[in-house]
Amino acid sequence: MRRLLHLLAAAPLLFAAAACSNDDPPVTADGQATWVVPSGAASEPTIPSNRTSQPGASAEGSGTGATATQGGATRCRTKDLKAATGAAESIAGVLYVNLVFTNKSAKPCTLSGYPTVSWVSAKTGKLINKPFAPSAGEALPTVTVPSKQSAHATLAYHHPGEVDPTKCKSVAVKGYRVTPPQETTSIFVKGVTTACSSSGTNTGKVLAIATGSK
Repeated sequence: MRRLLHLLAAAPLLFAAAACSNDDPPVTADGQATWVVPSGAASEPTIPSNRTSQPGASAEGSGTGATATQGGATRCRTKDLKAATGAAESIAGVLYVNLVFTNKSAKPCTLSGYPTVSWVSAKTGKLINKPFAPSAGEALPTVTVPSKQSAHATLAYHHPGEVDPTKCKSVAVKGYRVTPPQETTSIFVKGVTTACSSSGTNTGKVLAIATGSK
């Protein structure tokens, strides 16, 4: 029976996501654990986008003031931004976690495209697996983020329990490193969970920057 998993971040940042998972593989009559790939798939299940509209088209209803491009704003630099984990939800076994960028500078700046996001090992402090893959086929609007306001990208991935453990090789992570679009300097975001360590396995997707913190 699939059970609800809750991922909680290390203080002071909250990294919560609930997922239906079969991370406890079924046990046969002889006591041997077996593994069934979710939904009867022969390989990793796909990760659909959870967006119902193109990102960044409008700030209406965002409640944060982030808007489509405004004249005079320059690109957000890493030093201008604070990164944190925002809202999270689980849909059909996929975790969708918002990565929120807040403009801590005194002036508006712009974000467009995909941040680079990689898990960080709790044991070694090094990056594990490959970075989240940019979600293909999205519009990439330029979003203006006023001072003290926010924009977000969404991370979408399966809990390691949804992947064959012999291929996943899950490890404890202490958070993730985030490099804003077109930047080279990263920000570390705390978030205690588990992730697959095998290169290219269950890397997940990152959706393009959109308005608001959602």
